[in-house]
Amino acid sequence: MRSATRILAVFESFTRARDSLTLQEIADRIELPKSTAFRIVQSLEQAGYLVRLANQQYCLSFRFTRLAGLVKSTVDIRDLARPIIVELAQHTKETVTLNTLSGRDRVCIDVVDTASPLRSVTKPGEHIRLLDGSSAKMLMAYMPRKELAPVLSYVSRTTKRKQAELTRELTAIRERGYAVSHGERMLGLSAITAPIKDVNDDSRLCLTVAGPTVRLQPRERDFIKLVVKAAADISRRYGG
Repeated sequence: MRSATRILAVFESFTRARDSLTLQEIADRIELPKSTAFRIVQSLEQAGYLVRLANQQYCLSFRFTRLAGLVKSTVDIRDLARPIIVELAQHTKETVTLNTLSGRDRVCIDVVDTASPLRSVTKPGEHIRLLDGSSAKMLMAYMPRKELAPVLSYVSRTTKRKQAELTRELTAIRERGYAVSHGERMLGLSAITAPIKDVNDDSRLCLTVAGPTVRLQPRERDFIKLVVKAAADISRRYGG
């Protein structure tokens, strides 16, 4: 298991910004002695997964292109996320939603509900204007600047908040890695949201736990950890 983890760490040490690395750089990134890193890198080179270039740096081989082509094109984010969403709902005993961005709307693409008579009610396919609440803010926090500009203008006019203030809030959410709202979209309703990252470290999806403030607020810290971990697990399955 440790060997497999080390091999995966070598693969993931390469990025778009640094698609070739020296042996020392690989060792530094996987936090292993250079001698240990050399043995792993040498084995991967012999197996054809790494290529040593003329400048003595290493890069990933075309074997990964072949493997990438075997990934099922029909894989749906709901299929990937569903087991994790169900588990999160069981742990929190609150409603869990998987949300995506569509124009200026937040769209719920999957829901696992709770049996509680007092709960958040969201239906799959439901469109909600990007305005307030933790899900909307998380999605806005990762929107490209050109897409965000008209949305911010709309939110500013509607909520009577300054765009600079909204921008600072979205920046803080992105840096923090989660968003929390209490009674923003609906009085008495709270929500905690974390981003789901793709292979480019972008996010047009998010995971949310929502329920009555009276239940969520006392357990806010615990729920934040659970939501952030679940979103990270989905991100890994999604290539993030």
